[in-house]
Amino acid sequence: MDDLLKLRQLLLQKVTIVDQPKTRGDLYQFLGNTKEERVANLMKKILGDMGTENKKKIFQYIIDFWERSTIEVPYKAPEFKGVNLAKRPFLAPTGSNDGEHFAFGEQYRWDTFFQNRGLILAGGLDLALGQLLNLTDVFEEFKRIPNALVTPFLSRPQPPFEMAGLMDLLSAGLSFDGQVSNIVKVVEEELVTEWLDYKSGKQNHRQSQEMVEKYGMLTRYEPHSNPFMVGCEDGKDHNWITATYSYEFLPVQLNAILYGTFTSLQQYYSSPVWGNNTEKATLYDSLRKQMLGDFQKTFWCDTGKWAGFRDYSLLKGKEGHILYGDLSAEIFPLFFKLATPEQAEKTKINLETFYKGDIGLSSTSLELRNGGSIPQEPVGPWKFQWEYPNCWPPLMMIAVEGLKNYGFVKEARGYEQNWITHVEKEFENRGGFAEKYPFSTQTKVEPGYYGNMKGFGWTIATYLSFMKDLTGV
Repeated sequence: MDDLLKLRQLLLQKVTIVDQPKTRGDLYQFLGNTKEERVANLMKKILGDMGTENKKKIFQYIIDFWERSTIEVPYKAPEFKGVNLAKRPFLAPTGSNDGEHFAFGEQYRWDTFFQNRGLILAGGLDLALGQLLNLTDVFEEFKRIPNALVTPFLSRPQPPFEMAGLMDLLSAGLSFDGQVSNIVKVVEEELVTEWLDYKSGKQNHRQSQEMVEKYGMLTRYEPHSNPFMVGCEDGKDHNWITATYSYEFLPVQLNAILYGTFTSLQQYYSSPVWGNNTEKATLYDSLRKQMLGDFQKTFWCDTGKWAGFRDYSLLKGKEGHILYGDLSAEIFPLFFKLATPEQAEKTKINLETFYKGDIGLSSTSLELRNGGSIPQEPVGPWKFQWEYPNCWPPLMMIAVEGLKNYGFVKEARGYEQNWITHVEKEFENRGGFAEKYPFSTQTKVEPGYYGNMKGFGWTIATYLSFMKDLTGV
């Protein structure tokens, strides 16, 4: 091996080929010039005058995590997992790694939406905007937004949350300018070339003529040779539905997000301050209504205990609702306001009956697995990742906001309080936050494909969101 190191040195004039990323804690000056000021100001924004010493420890951790996990890598420089595609600083889910241990040291598309919600609560609009621009810049160069901004991930995207994230920023006071317009332009182009690509000429299309004629304006994940890749497009990577059906199903989650994109675009172009384009606003409103009808017709299931929103199988001879307890299928229609009041009420009951523990909501339901479309226990690399008994912070955020959208405020705050209580208790034991938790104190978190990562960007955002709501600040 010494000869190999000598060869590398001879060829490259160095042995270590990846440099440590530059940390950008200075980007948090919007909270103060010192760490003490930043902790105090963040607590004030979230807790008002209700801060305690125990809470202070958590907020010190949050500031420390943000400062060491906001990193900058030269564009197209070697990174730990490939060539970096982020042109601006970004918030890594676990912070930078050391090259010796597995970590999420890149910018992830799915994570960015949730992380930005935490940054927005803290007042970090510029940093959140920079993360969105990193994503849209990659699309302009490669015509795809991958699930992580490093070259090996260019083969697959993740769910398109960019328009929802932009509306979060605009609602928080982000000034309208050319950068905003450019983000919207990319969202629109990706919408019709990546996700809704009927008759686009792409060979690996998501919408065949047969599918469009039968199901309308709905889409699926892209054909891949391995269901592992399809799971990465799902956002909830490594779950038993994608492992079983690969791309041969219509996913509730993805189509709810696309409906939300139509809705946001209609709102954006209806605004005299933002898009100010009546023709586009009318077009997006028409597409939104069409998709709402197709969504309701396809995804709402009335079958026994599985009554609710369910993913839909496209497998020949097995077409129909996938009778499986997928939390995402339950909650994303509420988050993007696709459900009727009666459907929302049924979903609220489903959550309480099939998913609820004394900590939070399980990613899948054991009871709804039994006797359903795929009754067997998950095995292989998908086992216990986005499955029972794991409770994932981003899904908790989606569920809570979805319930509040339909007036179930008491129930939503109950979920917030239970989750906060457990996370704070675990913080005392671990000295930090984790990527995922168990849904009940009667179970333990299952490590899944790669373990339970410390950090964690979306856990911090969910904590801040729930705490702010509970304190009423």
